[in-house]
Amino acid sequence: MRATSVSPQPARRGSPRVPLTPERRGADLERLARGSSLNLAGSFVSALLNLLLPVVITRSLTRGAAGTFFEAITLFTILINVGALGADTGLLRAIPRARALDRQAELRPVLRAALVPPAVASVAISVLLVLLGPHLTRLAVGPAADQQKTFLLFLYVLAAALPIATVYTIAVTATRGFGPVKPLVYVEKIGRTAAQTAFVALCQWLAPSALLLVLAWSVPYACAGIVIAGWLQRLLLKGVRPSAAVAPPPRPYREVSREFWSFARPRAVSRILSVGLQRVDILLVGAIRGPADAAVYLAATRFLILGLMFVQAIQQVMAPKISEMLTLGQRERAIVMYQTTTAWLTLVSWPLYLTFAVFAAPLLRVFGGSYQRGSMVVVILCLVMLVSTFCGPVDTVLLMGGRSSLSLINTGLALAVNIGLDLVLIPRYGINGAALGWMAAILVNNLLPLWEIHRFLDMHPFGAAARRASVTALACYVPIPLLVRWLLGDTVVGICAATVLSTVIYGAVMLAQRQVLDLDALIAVGRRSRAGLEPGAAVKLPRGRHRAPSRASRRRSRH
Repeated sequence: MRATSVSPQPARRGSPRVPLTPERRGADLERLARGSSLNLAGSFVSALLNLLLPVVITRSLTRGAAGTFFEAITLFTILINVGALGADTGLLRAIPRARALDRQAELRPVLRAALVPPAVASVAISVLLVLLGPHLTRLAVGPAADQQKTFLLFLYVLAAALPIATVYTIAVTATRGFGPVKPLVYVEKIGRTAAQTAFVALCQWLAPSALLLVLAWSVPYACAGIVIAGWLQRLLLKGVRPSAAVAPPPRPYREVSREFWSFARPRAVSRILSVGLQRVDILLVGAIRGPADAAVYLAATRFLILGLMFVQAIQQVMAPKISEMLTLGQRERAIVMYQTTTAWLTLVSWPLYLTFAVFAAPLLRVFGGSYQRGSMVVVILCLVMLVSTFCGPVDTVLLMGGRSSLSLINTGLALAVNIGLDLVLIPRYGINGAALGWMAAILVNNLLPLWEIHRFLDMHPFGAAARRASVTALACYVPIPLLVRWLLGDTVVGICAATVLSTVIYGAVMLAQRQVLDLDALIAVGRRSRAGLEPGAAVKLPRGRHRAPSRASRRRSRH
């Protein structure tokens, strides 16, 4: 039976539906490339800093103490998403919709509806965290008295920082809804992360103590929150004037709030489950096997997070654009953007995951010699992330299509699979069992929404560009690194030689296939940046680029 498409919202006045011409397609991809380029650069810096921070901690603390700190931070991250109540994702959909439907007057009511309940909820969670702190401590770190005392101190400090971090997280997402990625990149990905790494390193160097360590990690949330509040206020004041001749009258606050939370409420639970899916393994490993094993497991998963940084960089730019296109009923444009995003994600992330899988053991030495036993965790998770990346930002597409309830069901099933397998496998196989449980959950959380967006939105990510990128990555980053590793061993020279050789060949092949991979938009953005031109300005292309499109390009345009 043919899949049914999403019911489009009425197109705004003055914006009739137009066919997806090559010019419109190119403009959409250039918008995606313009935001993704800056976001990728910020993600690269953030990824390095997020790898450096655990290195500083594991090199300066024992495995038990490092595991205690990582468990406290993991719990804190989960509670931020509990307190946010799904408002961050709600804003990512509500702000572009309000602007697309010429309802700019509703932006402030939407922000008010999104910020007040999470602020109250996060304060309540902080109070509960203080009251239940001793019980949580015994569950998290076991009977060791010194580790219990340290973990409890971490919880008390983080409880004070929780409301600030929750509101800050929602405000950052609100700036994304307006379109610009600079607040996300400069403040969140670079500013806050760099401040955390620098403060923690300085603390460990000058006066190592548990209190100073957790304060050094928490204070940057307040500093970044002040900056992002000013940036968000400027975006609100600047605004975008309605394009319609007569803008629709603003609706009452209660109606705006009701509409916002009707979408965000299911997403609140889904977001909690999603973060639990990413973090619960660390808490379970710590509770079952102890903080030392939790430290090894977290160190091994850092390489997975490193790859996810690049995935999120493009996904964060795509989400509000997909929301706007589906709101206006322009499904063809949304399909093109989804498939191109998937191709670019595959292009960037597959080389990283394949390299991490081949050189897992030597790369873990950066955390210390005892952390190499987490190499199988790296291999398992990097291989399953190849599947996840090839599905593209499937959950984001499902959410922006208005199917937040389905996303909730998917994430709940995935988390249930994860916890169930962890409870069975961790006691027997340790951190490798935790990796297997997470692998199964990642598959569930990608394959289910993949079927759902095909069934309900009539969309899929499997374009020619994604297939070409995946095959080329496998050909360049599997046989060449394995051969170099066999010749030079697990040495720094071997890792560097394999990476450079594979990347040179990969880059040459990708450049030769840039039309199939839709890389012309990225190249054009880079050329404008070097020339100092404004976005959208005309750029003189190399000779021959104005000729008729290739057979593959014509075939994609017809579809």
